[in-house]
Amino acid sequence: MTENFDRTHPAGAVKYFRHCIVTGNLDGALSCFDQEAICIERDGEEISGPENIKKPLEHLCNWKPDIQGNKQKLTIVGDLAIWVDQWMLKAFSPDGPPIEMKGATTCMMKKNEEGIWLWLVDNPFAGHLFED
Repeated sequence: MTENFDRTHPAGAVKYFRHCIVTGNLDGALSCFDQEAICIERDGEEISGPENIKKPLEHLCNWKPDIQGNKQKLTIVGDLAIWVDQWMLKAFSPDGPPIEMKGATTCMMKKNEEGIWLWLVDNPFAGHLFED
């Protein structure tokens, strides 16, 4: 079954990105990022550019995790948007033990010339800022 994702709306772009992760589609997941994108790792390191962002995405796509988001908040101003939500991830690592993670993400998105929303800043571990 082929799903149709409306990436001309931020919610559709997020749905497509998560679908790519769940199905292990690394190229599709990477296509969700602007050429100037920055991804913030769990330790706060900022990774910039698609070639560098590809490395952590590849790891995630190999897990093919189930990712569920809830309590979304979207704010759009012109061609920019802020997406905030809580997420839960369940997967199995290559050596077998189950992986369960949860957190909060904050993403700045940018609409490109074709009207597709892309990640400009991706901070999937934004919730860690408030943990002791």
